[in-house]
Amino acid sequence: MTIQHLTRLSFWLVRLMRLSTFCAFVAHLIFSAVAHGADIMPADTSRPLFRIFAPIPMKLAGSATRNQLTFDDKHPLLVVRSVSDVRLARDQKGVLITLTPADTKKFAEITRKNYQGLLLLEANGRMLEALYITAPIVNGMIGFKHPEEAEVAEYLRRRFRIAEFK
Repeated sequence: MTIQHLTRLSFWLVRLMRLSTFCAFVAHLIFSAVAHGADIMPADTSRPLFRIFAPIPMKLAGSATRNQLTFDDKHPLLVVRSVSDVRLARDQKGVLITLTPADTKKFAEITRKNYQGLLLLEANGRMLEALYITAPIVNGMIGFKHPEEAEVAEYLRRRFRIAEFK
């Protein structure tokens, strides 16, 4: 091989190394973007995290004044299976969740329609919380304070396996 051939070969090797470095960098960026935008799934993915229902008034037998609330189990307004973010409150007991972008949009629509009303949060066949909507929630962030909403906060910590009570 001549010097000219070696020079040309080294030129192409350098270009190939630059290209492979660039491809690796782009792949890293894409992977980071995908990982950052990934949903956070609960530890047990076989069932939804929770479902949201509109309440249905139900008269008690033998009582003319007291009403109870129920919901139509076959028609949830929203089924939440994953979240974009889950965080503990400073007290390490409360929980703040951020819904996925699709669920955020749907939840904003639901809270607009149910302004000054109740929404029922159900999980595992049990009503966890009745949310009173004082304003539409358009950012997808829902906080559950301790001790006010201790049952929901503990349920979420258990489902995501974060700061579980022993």
